Amino acid sequence: MRTQYYYEPPRSGANFLEKLRPLVEPPLAYIVTLVGLVLGVWLTINGNKYGPRILILLIAFPIHELAHAVVADWLGDPTPRNYGRITPNPLAQLNLIGSFLMLIVGLGWAYVPIQPNNLRPNPRTGHMIVAVAGPVSNVILAILCAILWHALTPFVNNEIADAALRILYQFAWINLALFFFNLVPIAPLDGFFVLKGLLPYNMAFQLEKFQKYGMLVFLAVFFLAPFLGIPVLDYLIFAPANTITQLMFFGV
Repeated sequence: MRTQYYYEPPRSGANFLEKLRPLVEPPLAYIVTLVGLVLGVWLTINGNKYGPRILILLIAFPIHELAHAVVADWLGDPTPRNYGRITPNPLAQLNLIGSFLMLIVGLGWAYVPIQPNNLRPNPRTGHMIVAVAGPVSNVILAILCAILWHALTPFVNNEIADAALRILYQFAWINLALFFFNLVPIAPLDGFFVLKGLLPYNMAFQLEKFQKYGMLVFLAVFFLAPFLGIPVLDYLIFAPANTITQLMFFGV
């Protein structure tokens, strides 16, 4: 007998809409976002590590989660729309604890609530399509950065233009790193649900049994292993992101 298909997002506390509602609802949300973007760009230009993290929170994370939300809505699940996630407001997509960790340690998360049983053509395949939409959005952002970089490079003749090129390169690398990170097949990352959608049903059913241990595996791989000196992040994320970014910008 087949069990009920379910998806439980990380238990990470309330999102910003519940904790800081006055700051994250339009029109004030757009002012906060604009100020944050200016601060993120300025810090990035000055080599401060918090600059790229702010840009991740205000651009990469929201677009990634919006892609999940739009595709889920398109496939018949009204949950993201009911939670106010079909919106251009970047702050509506963020999660309190995940955003805090992103700023402090450089590794965080956001998520969009969905109900896979509502998805077409079936819960497993629909969830796979929704899951892959987020990483694909990061690749699209990286490609757009590369296109702008190549378009602007011939006109670089001052420090401001040079700083813009550096930000485009770094932001492309960040999005490619997010792409590889999210496709690691460990729950609750997107890669787990992509793998589950690709496997035959019996194997996917067996894989689903390990979902409840996903957070423990996640912590072991991404926190404990680097602490012990095992370069998991280099092999899985940073090295491939570096290689693809070099190819996109320099062709070598």
